[in-house]
Amino acid sequence: MSDSSERVVHLEKKNLKRTLGALELFAVGYGDVGSSIYYALGVTALYALGATPIALLIAGLVFICTALTYAEMSTTFPEPGGTATFSRYAFNDLVSFIAGWGLLLDYILTVAISAFAIPPYLKYIFGFPGTPFYHIGGTVIIITLLFFLNLFGTKHSGRVSLILALITILSQVFVILAAGILLLNMPYIISHMKIGVPNTDWSPSWWQFMKGTAMAMVAYTGIESIAQLAAETKKPAVSIPRSIKWTMSILLVLYFGISVVGLSVISPVELGTTYIDDPIAGIVSKFPFGGEWLAPWFGLIAAMILLIASNAGLIGCSRLIFSMGQYYQVPHMFYKLHPRFRTPHVSLAVFAVIACVIVILSKGEMLFLADLYNFGAQIAFFFAHLSLLILRWKDPAMKRPFKAPFNIPFGKKRSLPITAIVGLIATFCVWLSVVITKPQGRNLGIIWMVLGVVMYLVYRRKKNLAYGGQLTIEKIKIPEYKPMHLKHILVDARTIGNTEALQTACQLAKSYKAKITAVHVIEIPDSLPADAPMLKREEQGEGALKRAEAVAREYHLNIDLLLIRSRSLERAFLDLVEEHRYDMVVIGANKSEMKSRNGLAMQLEKLLKDAPCRILFCKS
Repeated sequence: MSDSSERVVHLEKKNLKRTLGALELFAVGYGDVGSSIYYALGVTALYALGATPIALLIAGLVFICTALTYAEMSTTFPEPGGTATFSRYAFNDLVSFIAGWGLLLDYILTVAISAFAIPPYLKYIFGFPGTPFYHIGGTVIIITLLFFLNLFGTKHSGRVSLILALITILSQVFVILAAGILLLNMPYIISHMKIGVPNTDWSPSWWQFMKGTAMAMVAYTGIESIAQLAAETKKPAVSIPRSIKWTMSILLVLYFGISVVGLSVISPVELGTTYIDDPIAGIVSKFPFGGEWLAPWFGLIAAMILLIASNAGLIGCSRLIFSMGQYYQVPHMFYKLHPRFRTPHVSLAVFAVIACVIVILSKGEMLFLADLYNFGAQIAFFFAHLSLLILRWKDPAMKRPFKAPFNIPFGKKRSLPITAIVGLIATFCVWLSVVITKPQGRNLGIIWMVLGVVMYLVYRRKKNLAYGGQLTIEKIKIPEYKPMHLKHILVDARTIGNTEALQTACQLAKSYKAKITAVHVIEIPDSLPADAPMLKREEQGEGALKRAEAVAREYHLNIDLLLIRSRSLERAFLDLVEEHRYDMVVIGANKSEMKSRNGLAMQLEKLLKDAPCRILFCKS
């Protein structure tokens, strides 16, 4: 296998409809990224303590760098796949797979951590028990329900996401304004933002602060969801940058504001310990006014937006795996559609199970999930930044509807954005901190990546494709092509000493999940009455049908058996097809039968001419 570019030909199918505008993209992006504050604020405060607003602000600046990278790359390549697609254009299929596999871990952790954050908020409404057993059990039930909802093909509603995003934003703005007017003690907050103050429980050491800033990066994960919808976006060159800018601006203001007012009513130690799983509800519950109704209200909207984020993660898994599968980076079974519901049931089931296993391995600790989340997310972000820089250098003349700002010129044509350089360094450093300081996140993350690369190499070898090649897909139109569906197959069990027709019918029935019926026709000569006794032929027919059943059992199929009388083989099959609406008739004969029975060829010719369904003739 060579490492040169390879080309495969695919059938051109209908493209996804471009129906999403900037508002719908903003709703999806905010639903994914904005939901993170409901659990990320607690794990950030655990380390950053009183400097939590600064940690969120620094992480927010890195988020701006990443968001601008995604705005440029998604408008340049408005295709599904996100960072896996960017890396394919910048490097090759192997690097693309590594980026995509890291992103897939990010999506799986979105499912897990968002679902895991729901039960602590529900306790403000239903009194949900707070023990790890109930917490983990409730999370597994939520993920299982989401799997079945997606299996049956529940559609994601952009309008619902937009309404929920607006409710969440207005609720958070109300809390920030109310607390800012009535409770905010800015001199106290500023004095407690200091780092490295000894003998205090509110000031983090510099090492703790860096860990807190790394944890704050979790609050800004999810921008990939907008990139995944690039192929369904109207005017992506306008809508994608606009939606990303809205998401950036609103999140930075809200995150900083909620952390500042939060530390006005609750200590950073309590926020990062007692309320590590439900920080927002913990903050509003401590308000001296309205806490008794604000906490259940935020518990409700948090549960709803986290549920949508978890569901979006599961949808993201299936979208990403389908995109990677088109380029032969994952086995076909992962994106195989359910015959009835037309949903990728295998990938949904596999990733839902993995999400549940990760939750169980966490032993009810949010930090474990946050560390693993950072591992996968920073791989995806790192390769997005690196792909932008490489393509800016390799192909400076490429058409880019949106370009990241603050560029450093290199000669007359080339320029590299400072934002991508800063984002590249920052995301690598955060990923490195997880690898160095978080053994659980490191070990599981590395196992995930190694298993993925091994699977990729084995699959590529099986398909005889280069590991490091750059696969190009050429799509061709075939207007007359229509997908073939078989629901019921009729097969001739007439011949003795030949099972090829039966085997062919069984293979087709198994492939198409179709019913199969074997028929043996006793031909009555015109010289005899239709009900004339023919015991020997009936015995032969019973034997032929038993053979048909035995062959079907080899393929693990149930088969219906028919023994009928008719004046001619062709008339019997035509009557059966008309009565039972078979999709295909499979009939066979060997060379000696065709020679010795002069009438058989003529009957088969008439059957081919008059049958209203497909006829498959097997000559053995």
